This record gives sequence, C-alpha cells and structure tokens, in this order.
Amino acid sequence: MNQSNIYEYFKNQKDTTSLLIITKDDREATIVADVARVASLEPFVLPDIRVSVGEDLRAYQDEIYSLLSTLWSYFRSTQHRVLISPVRTMLLPLPKEEYFGSKSIEFGDTIKLHEFKEHMYSWGYHFVDIASSRGELSVRGDIIDIYPINSIKPYRLSLFDDEVESIRVYDEDTQKSVADELESIEFTPTYLDISLEQFEAWKSRCQFSNYDTFIKDIDSLGLWHLDDLAHSYAENFESIFASDMASEIVEIYSLDTPLVEATSLPTAVVPPAKRYRDLEVVKPNPLLQAHKDKKISIIARNESIIRGSELESFDGLEIKYIDGIVNILSDDHLIISLNKPIKKRRVKKASIILDELKPNDYIVHENHGVGLFKGIEKREILGSTREFL
Repeated sequence: MNQSNIYEYFKNQKDTTSLLIITKDDREATIVADVARVASLEPFVLPDIRVSVGEDLRAYQDEIYSLLSTLWSYFRSTQHRVLISPVRTMLLPLPKEEYFGSKSIEFGDTIKLHEFKEHMYSWGYHFVDIASSRGELSVRGDIIDIYPINSIKPYRLSLFDDEVESIRVYDEDTQKSVADELESIEFTPTYLDISLEQFEAWKSRCQFSNYDTFIKDIDSLGLWHLDDLAHSYAENFESIFASDMASEIVEIYSLDTPLVEATSLPTAVVPPAKRYRDLEVVKPNPLLQAHKDKKISIIARNESIIRGSELESFDGLEIKYIDGIVNILSDDHLIISLNKPIKKRRVKKASIILDELKPNDYIVHENHGVGLFKGIEKREILGSTREFL
C-alpha cells in the first residue's frame, strides 16, 4: 500500500463523514491514520480483532472495550473524520450508532440509587465491592465508584443523602482519591445504551446460545448475539479497501463463516495516485533545496524534534505538529516527516487456548510445573469476581 494513494484519495473526497477505510491489519491501519492526520482528517482506528464465530470473547475484552470506546468517540466527533478498521474487525456485526449513548453527572446532581443501579446494570457494568477494572461499578453506602471503559482512571462520587457532594479520580490499585475535585464527568456504557428489557433479552440469547463455551454470558458471547442491535459497517458506510485484499478475503471465508457475509464487503480499492508518489527521505536538506519552489510541509510530533533536527533553514516551511511518518511528493507539494518509528512494547499473552482443553488434560505452568486441568471457576477476590483455572 502506498501512502500517496491514500493521501490523494483523501484529498479528492469532499465529504468523509461516513467514510470507512478497510485495511489488511493494524499495521496498515496505522499508516492510513498517519496519512489522514496529514490530510487534516481526524482518524479513528478500530483494533484488529481476529476471532472465529462462536469463540469465547473474554480473552479479547480489552480489545472489545477499545472497539466500543473508539466507536463512541467517532460518532461524537464533529471534526472532519474517517473510520479505519482492519478487515477482520469488519467481519463482526457491530452496534448501530443509536446505541452509543453517554451519561453526565455534575456536582450537585441528584442520584436516585435504585434507578441509577438499574441503569448501570442495563449498560453492562459489573457490580463489585471494589471497582479496580474497566467496566466495574461499586456502591458502598454514600460512595459510588465507577470505572468507565473510555476513561484512563476510575471516578469516585461522594453523596450527601442523594446529592453529589464531590467527584474525584482515584487510583485503582491503592483505592486512594486525588485531592482535586471535578465539576462533572461523562461516561459511556460498558456495552450499549439500551433499555433493561433489551439488555435482558440480549443476556438471554447468550445464556441459551448454541456456541460451546465454558461460561455463556454477554462477556463471552455478546458480539455473536447482538442481532437487531447491530449491522455490517462495511455495508452501511461508504467503505473502500486501502489495498487489494481479494486473496485474503477468499482465504478468510474458506476457513470460517463470519456473520458478516462476503457480499457485504466493498469491491472498490483506493486507486493509484496520479499526482503524488511515495518518497524515501535519507537526507532532508538536499531534498528541501531541490524542491524549494514547492509548498513544503514538515511533519513532527513536537517542537523539540524540529529544534533537534538537522534542518539548515525553516524559512517558508509549513510545520505540522502531528504524529506519524509520511513522505510524499507531487509537482507542487513536498511532505516529509522528521518523526522516528516508535517501537511498541510486546505484551506477553498466555499461550493457553481454553476451548481446546478438556478436564484432566496435562498443562505446564511457567512457574509451578505440570498440572491437570480441572476447569474454570469464578471466585470473588477483594469484592471483584474473577475467573481462575
């Protein structure tokens, strides 16, 4: 995939409100997002969720929370925006726009606990004694702790009778509140903004599912039983492939039967650029000198990168403080990036595949040695329910 193709395509679009760019994977999605920022678009990148139909989704909870919070931010955006998604994620039926609501709580608001708890239940929050993970809610007397999926830290509401007396951020590990108070907070559902009746119907579909999982609930099977709450984004957006993926699509559907049919996917591919071409930048100064008569845009994450660069002159340069690495050239425009690639830290994930285990299978623990698999149990630790092998 060429950056120049994507950039020229963006530049030719008069309206990107419902534009969906489908990529091969998350790496390609990141490249498209970089180009979108240079083209003055706000990119919203969905995580690459690679699951087979009926697979237990609990192992992908972080990715699903990221998916839902990103979609909520996308639908709330008033900027020139573009939705970007790896193709595997687009094979999942995803919630419709009307189910991405939010709730605001301000200092001095009145909270009727029974109604509030019922509302949070229908929003998919897990009720625990101590809220320490995203999607959890704790009510202890006149204290409400809530950890929204779209928040970096959880919030603590202190009530005086039924009136909000203070709103603070607290640390999920130490459970200590910070001193500074907030005027208000806005948070999203853990899953969807639906009624209690809709939530119970969804929960029931999961409990009586034909899919074979250890536990049958919304956390494990929710995306497979959204039914009328969801639809195919590829079909309902103005979607296009970032590059040719015909062979990948054939392979995917030969190995699995996704809930989104292949006919829902677009046939169009971003066309080759006519005005722009990709550029490899080794030494920027000779390049700037050779194209000094053109419009020149310099991309950098921050001012310190500009100051620490080897650029001989800043005269006539358009500086854009944005992330990403984009280097392209046309007859009248040169775009080069001073940013360096950021190495992502690899997160070590468990190699055990639960659905392939049977009782009394031998397993090897990294620290404890050989054991026999007996099953999965839910246990309450510090007021929070967790699953253990």
